[in-house]
Amino acid sequence: MNRRRVVPVDAMLVLEGLIKGYGGPPVLRGVDLRLEEGEGLVLLGPNGAGKSTLLRLVAGLHKPERGTMRLLGEPFRSDDPEHRRRLGFVSHESLLYAGLSARENLRFVGDLFGLRQRDERIDTVLAEVGLDWVGERPVRAYSRGMTQRLTLARALLHHPRLLLLDEPMTGLDPAGIRSLEALLVRFRQSGGGILMTTHDLAHVRPVATSVAFLSRGRVVDSGSLERYPGEALEARYHELFPAGTAPAAGNSGRTGGGGRP
Repeated sequence: MNRRRVVPVDAMLVLEGLIKGYGGPPVLRGVDLRLEEGEGLVLLGPNGAGKSTLLRLVAGLHKPERGTMRLLGEPFRSDDPEHRRRLGFVSHESLLYAGLSARENLRFVGDLFGLRQRDERIDTVLAEVGLDWVGERPVRAYSRGMTQRLTLARALLHHPRLLLLDEPMTGLDPAGIRSLEALLVRFRQSGGGILMTTHDLAHVRPVATSVAFLSRGRVVDSGSLERYPGEALEARYHELFPAGTAPAAGNSGRTGGGGRP
C-alpha cells in the first residue's frame, strides 16, 4: 500500500510557490524553500536571479503575488509585530541615522521593540561586532566596514530567531569577516536560522549548512553543503551559470574600512 509522506510544517521558514514581479515579467517564478532551526541557507546566483527580492519578501517589505510563507509554523503576516520581532534584516541600505551615535541608533531600535534591559543588550551587541570602543561616535564618522558591523548589531539587537543577510560581508576587512563568520556560527548553533546571499563563494562554507542556486527567479538546485565538498561548489556554480555570470572567488568584500582607523 502506498503511503503519502507527511512533511512537517513546523520548520523555521517554509516558502511555497512564491511569485513576485514589479509590473513586468516576474522576478520570482515559483520559489520553494525550507529552512530548519539551526540551519544556514545561502542563496547563490548571478545578478538579477531574484536573491534580494526573495529576502525582501521574507522580511515583509514586499508581498508576493502568489505563494505562501510560513514562519515557525504560522502563516507570515508582515503587519504582525510578533512576526516582525522574530526577524533581523541586513540589506544593502544600513537603515541607520548618520547624525546619531551607534548607541543612540540602537536605543531607538530597542525602544521600538520594547526591549527589556535595553542598555545592557546594546553593550552586548556592540561588543559582539567589535564597536564597543566607538559606541558614542556618530555614524557619519564610521567607515564602510564599521557601518556594516553596526547594521548587523541593529539586526541582532532584539534577539531575532531568523537572520536575513544580503551580502553581509561587504566592506569588511579580513579580520572583520572572520569575526562576523564566528558570530553567525554561534547564532546558528544556538538554534537561530540564517538566510543569506553572497557573490563570494569563499564566504559560504564557514556559515552555511545548505545552499540554493537561483536562476531567473527559480531554484534550479539545492541541498546540503555536504553535497559539494572541496571545489565541487564552485564547479557546480560554473556549471549552472557559465562564464560571464561567475561570482568573485575570494576578493568580494575583502577591502574597505572594517578595522580601527
